[in-house]
Amino acid sequence: MSYENELKALRKKHLENIPFLTLKKDAVLKTADLIFQLEDALDVPVLLEDLLEDVKQDVGTDVLRVENILKAMCFMIGLDPDFIYRNRYENILRTLKPKTDAYLIYLINQYSEQPDYALIFSLALVEFERSARNLFILANSLENVSIALTKDDQKEKAVFYFEESIKMYHKSAKADQQFSLPLYKLGFYYKQVGQFIRAKDYWERFIASDQDNLRIQEVREELEMLEMLVDYEVGSSFVLNGDIDRGLDKLLPLVPYYPTWWNLLFVIGLAFRQNGDFQIASDYFKNVLRLKPDQIDSINELALCYISMSKYQEAKDVLDAAVALTSDSEVLANRAVANFYLEQYKSALWDINQSLKLNPDDQIAQTIKKEIEIAIAE
Repeated sequence: MSYENELKALRKKHLENIPFLTLKKDAVLKTADLIFQLEDALDVPVLLEDLLEDVKQDVGTDVLRVENILKAMCFMIGLDPDFIYRNRYENILRTLKPKTDAYLIYLINQYSEQPDYALIFSLALVEFERSARNLFILANSLENVSIALTKDDQKEKAVFYFEESIKMYHKSAKADQQFSLPLYKLGFYYKQVGQFIRAKDYWERFIASDQDNLRIQEVREELEMLEMLVDYEVGSSFVLNGDIDRGLDKLLPLVPYYPTWWNLLFVIGLAFRQNGDFQIASDYFKNVLRLKPDQIDSINELALCYISMSKYQEAKDVLDAAVALTSDSEVLANRAVANFYLEQYKSALWDINQSLKLNPDDQIAQTIKKEIEIAIAE
């Protein structure tokens, strides 16, 4: 599935519930102060619920009916941009609703409690004008559909709409660099997914271009809290690229502020292990496992620390518990190493064979197996 497939299904569902009425040549459509006369007969849509309400109230062809027709024309353009009568509908809408964008935004707000309707009107809005503001409104409607689907426990579908909303926020930001609202949204998004440097960049650009003092103050407060998270991202990058000392300089000052943030403790443990400080590293990995007992990467790293300190039984005990939790090729390979040093060669061979079944191309595991087979042969 994909967003495109979900949108296609949504459009199809609503298209099946759009009745059409035929207006004859010279029929007049009028709002409170504007008139449009048809030069030819035209099939016009009405939302089914509006048609039923009109029939129930016996409204006739007065202003209310015309308003319902105009609304449904917008709906149709959102549902099917290639509809045969699109140009004629647009002509009518621009005549009877000269501020067409404002009218569509009114409809989007009117249907805020029905996110799929609001989305369809937002799609129509972008068809009329692909501006930064309209792309932002579309992005917001997509996000609202995602929220509604999440509440309805349709999380897989929700992800498609949410990812599309982020794309639209980006397009909105690119369409007009002085339009600040997508920058506000993207800052929160990148903070949520742990890309703190990008979040900081978007929020700093937001402050430089926004005029709302309350929003600016909110983002300034977020930026103050974000500084340490940026240090975490920078420090983690240093560690992963082998610049251990610079990484620890960024990461260690964060521990008093985030003593239960297991990701932080894990990266610090990784840094100390790479530096050969196995005892200190093992303490950090133990702390991670107190917070998150099933964190497999930390189990593997702790076992590697024990093996490096020649504490083979401790390594095996840790990995025994991990095998009970998961069939992970790296866990099995590390337990094979622990069993090898404990001279439990048959157990080591079984472990490494199981590891290679899960990951046949693991060259390290293949090397371990050769060492075990040599030991058994002797």
